[in-house]
Amino acid sequence: MPTPALNATAPQPAAATTGLSHAETRTLTRPATLDDFDAVNALHERCSLQTRFARYQAARRSLRLAEFHHLTRPDRSLTWVTYPEDNPHRLVATTNLVRTTEAGAAELGIMIEDAWQSQGLGTSLVQYARTQARAFGCSSMVVMTGSDNVRMLKIMRTLGAARPAIHSSTVDLAVSVG
Repeated sequence: MPTPALNATAPQPAAATTGLSHAETRTLTRPATLDDFDAVNALHERCSLQTRFARYQAARRSLRLAEFHHLTRPDRSLTWVTYPEDNPHRLVATTNLVRTTEAGAAELGIMIEDAWQSQGLGTSLVQYARTQARAFGCSSMVVMTGSDNVRMLKIMRTLGAARPAIHSSTVDLAVSVG
């Protein structure tokens, strides 16, 4: 299946102030702010247990304000929210990159509302995060996911991650961003 067409604005410095338009799903992605906290938690409430577990390897129902504050600190993290073009108040996805203790690495997290999955949105968001990781000063993007998270495993393999040897319920994947 061909990669969905993306119309991203011109690259910006590490602050990641760019946005993304995903034509296939008629959604827009923009940097998250603390003002998005309630809408992000509403997204969590609408997501199935399976989706939340795929994102967190736990059945999280919401984020605490302190956690979301960490995710929206541009010196530590880049976080984006995605919404339908005709409804900017209803978030359907959240994507983030968080610096790790390993130099040059950022951990990727993505959660997409169930009804919006399997439409190419996840692939587009991960590709976008990868380009933004470069501007964030990272050389690699890492993911810890369930060994049964077929969607994320496929996306990461498409980006060049090696097929992991599965020895437990989770796997770690890494992909170069440079």
